[in-house]
Amino acid sequence: MKERELAYDFGLRLKKLRDAKGLSQKELAQKLGVSKGTVYRYENNTQSPSLENAAKLALLLDTSLDYLAGLENALTIQLPDLNEEERNALMAFIRIFVQKK
Repeated sequence: MKERELAYDFGLRLKKLRDAKGLSQKELAQKLGVSKGTVYRYENNTQSPSLENAAKLALLLDTSLDYLAGLENALTIQLPDLNEEERNALMAFIRIFVQKK
C-alpha cells in the first residue's frame, strides 16, 4: 500500500484562516497566549506549534486540526453555536448548493 503524501503548507493555511477571521498576528497571538513573533514563525514555517497550541488554533479559527495539519484538504468549518433547526437549514442549503455543481 502506497503511503499518503503530505503536501501542504501549514503556515499558508494558518495565514489564510487568520485573514478570513480578520485577525492580525498580534490579535491571534493574544488569543492563543503566545507572542506575535511566534505566530509569525508559525506562518513562515520556521516553528511548529505544540499539539496543544495547534488544537487551540483550530478552535480559534473554526476549523479542524486535520485541515491545519494537512491531513484533510477540504476546509472544515465548525459552527458550534447553531441550534438543531439552524444546523438542519444550513445542511439543506449546502446539499442544494452542492447538487447544482
